[in-house]
Amino acid sequence: MILLTADFSQADLEKDIRDSFESIVDDIAQNLFEAGCRAVDLARAKTKSEGGFGNITYNLRGSIGCVLVLNHSIADEHIYFPPLTAGEDGRQDGISYAREIALLVDEGEPVLIFCAGMFYAGYVEGLEDYDVITGSSKKLDSLFKALLNEDRN
Repeated sequence: MILLTADFSQADLEKDIRDSFESIVDDIAQNLFEAGCRAVDLARAKTKSEGGFGNITYNLRGSIGCVLVLNHSIADEHIYFPPLTAGEDGRQDGISYAREIALLVDEGEPVLIFCAGMFYAGYVEGLEDYDVITGSSKKLDSLFKALLNEDRN
């Protein structure tokens, strides 16, 4: 019989497993955030003739964005509310609203918050029957899966 002696400890093994798991979670979180960014771009690009809404101040369009909450915090690189030529007030309201929602996140797992931060977004979508973010949010799942498949290949 051959006697083998490991040159690592149980603690080393557990650390390697934990590090590998954290790396996988980080990769998945990054793909989730990228899917959110693509959904934001789709929502913002939708014109009135495509079922979207028109622009007066651009605040509603500017308030559409996403943040990734990871380990109970939002890193600056995980905030996606790209500036427009107009609508900076809406952009700031969107970021504030997303941060407010992030405070409600009670889990350590990655959470994507995709929102339209203007107080009247629900009115425009519900009562006016324009697509603000619902149509794009329905595409998040397929966008996310496509990104995961890209990483596999």
